[in-house]
Amino acid sequence: MATTTTTSGGTVTSLSNTPQAQDDIFTAGVIGTSTAAITEDLLGVVYLDVMSNDLGGSAKTLWSLDDATSLSTATKVYAPADLLVQDTGRIEATSTDTSFNGAKIWITSDGKVGYDAATLSTTFKAQLQALAAGGSLTDSFTYAIRLGNGTLSWATAQVQFAGMNDSVTMSLGAQASTVTEDATTTPSTTDSLSATGTIAFSDVDLSDTHTASFVAAGGNTTALGAFVLAPVTEAANTADGSVNWTYTLNNTAAQSLAQGQTATETYVVTISDGHGSSTTQNVTITITGTNDQVQITSGVQAGDAKEDSDDYAANGSITFTDADLIDTHSVSVTPGASGYLGNFTTNLSDSTGTGSGSLGWNFAVDNAALQFLGEGQSITQTYNVAIGDGAVQTVTITITGTNDQPTLTITDSSGAMNEGNGTATLSDSGALSFADVDNIDVVTVSHTSNGNIAWSGGTLNAGVASALVAGFSVDQNSWDYSTSQNLDFLGAGETVTFSYTVIATDNSGAANAASATQTVTITITGTNDAPVLSFATGNDAGAVQEDTILSVSGQFSSTDIDHDATTSWTINGSATGTYGSIAVDSTGQWTYTLANGTDGVASAVQSLKAGETHNEVFTVQVSDGLG
Repeated sequence: MATTTTTSGGTVTSLSNTPQAQDDIFTAGVIGTSTAAITEDLLGVVYLDVMSNDLGGSAKTLWSLDDATSLSTATKVYAPADLLVQDTGRIEATSTDTSFNGAKIWITSDGKVGYDAATLSTTFKAQLQALAAGGSLTDSFTYAIRLGNGTLSWATAQVQFAGMNDSVTMSLGAQASTVTEDATTTPSTTDSLSATGTIAFSDVDLSDTHTASFVAAGGNTTALGAFVLAPVTEAANTADGSVNWTYTLNNTAAQSLAQGQTATETYVVTISDGHGSSTTQNVTITITGTNDQVQITSGVQAGDAKEDSDDYAANGSITFTDADLIDTHSVSVTPGASGYLGNFTTNLSDSTGTGSGSLGWNFAVDNAALQFLGEGQSITQTYNVAIGDGAVQTVTITITGTNDQPTLTITDSSGAMNEGNGTATLSDSGALSFADVDNIDVVTVSHTSNGNIAWSGGTLNAGVASALVAGFSVDQNSWDYSTSQNLDFLGAGETVTFSYTVIATDNSGAANAASATQTVTITITGTNDAPVLSFATGNDAGAVQEDTILSVSGQFSSTDIDHDATTSWTINGSATGTYGSIAVDSTGQWTYTLANGTDGVASAVQSLKAGETHNEVFTVQVSDGLG
């Protein structure tokens, strides 16, 4: 029963209470049109039926509300004085009562308490949001009921807010970074084989403990590196946390990327609070390729070509690989020097998409261009074949010469001489020249006798033959023949012929030496030698005497070195003189017969006086039958 006492100092009100009102703990209330749990997320009005558990029957009414609490709810003494005064503000707009933590409270027309959580103090609201799932915070207010007999009874109502799991939120949007193939060798200082970043998150549930995990995105077409997460970093009772991520490129796996080619890999990072709430963030890594040099996989490349053979060409194949699968390749050939012989060509079979390729090469040379090479002489030609962006293979071609026969030219290959008198010197000569396309060869000229000396008149004396053959010589410019052999035995028109082989030989070695030859033929033609007339002393004169010695004779003889001469004797001129006539027989005996007139023919001798003399001269001629 409540009593009121008036004193000179004012009105003193006290409350005498019977224990009819019962303390309440509300975990649910009417929200809107239905009963719902009271949680940290309550931001509006909840209606609480505080009298549902109070005693006093149906005649009781809800009298007043206050934010104060009794000093002793067990004894129900010292209740707040405000509870003695009936609350007349029955709507939120006119109520001045608040809960312990500032929520407006009022008595509704149907005897319940309206509780507006939206008006809770900012501090308490923040405390509510920091609640994790399973946690709770309590607000309170006091209320008084008036029983049917007019007695007031009061109690404390607790509004218990259940913690709800709040969603984890990311502080930043999707993250992206780049890594570069072969970053340690690129010129850019910003290129790297790894990338790092930090994912920041918030969770108002301060007691939550968070974990981080990741999966590769389903759209990834490559897996060129390793993505890892560090442990989550968060301090107790703070709303913010973070997790560091690192992507490390597997540089070997990235070699297939070409210069400027990119691949992207996305990893989905999930932050979980352990209470069913999680949030995700994508981390996208862009991998940029650099150029990988072509690698030559074939061995040493070499070829041979040989003069005057069927081997005027060489070929081979250079194989290569390129880790950059989309690369196409160009080929350039740089000769090691200028003035090379032949032609060097290539035929590329590219490797786009496969990583391997081949380059055929071919060398061909015209045999005519090799003739200047001597036996065993070789020249080496190198070709630097560059494939793509710097891989170079050297192809070495060795061209080997063979011996070429020198040429020999003799403008006059016939020596013709006529027999002279006795040991008179006979001579003839002819110019010669030679050449050798092998520019390292030295050519020497020599000769040999062909051993074919022949005399048209018979068989030569061996000594004469040897002497004749010995008269031939050659030098680098001419051939010469000279002999002083006595050839008077040759008859007119008879010949002695013999020949020599003139040889131009190069110095390429006995096994490979080549020679050019020409024949020089010597012909010596005999001339007619006059027979020699001889006689004994006195045989060239005789004496006759008119009417006494009518004839006289003498004997001539002759010799002729021409072996085939035939002697015949004649009188050169008239055989009849003034006084007689002369005749010569085949043996060379001559006879003069005086015309003495005894035959009845008048004779000049008869006109001679006694002792008178006259000389008659006749010329006897001997002929060798050869002219």
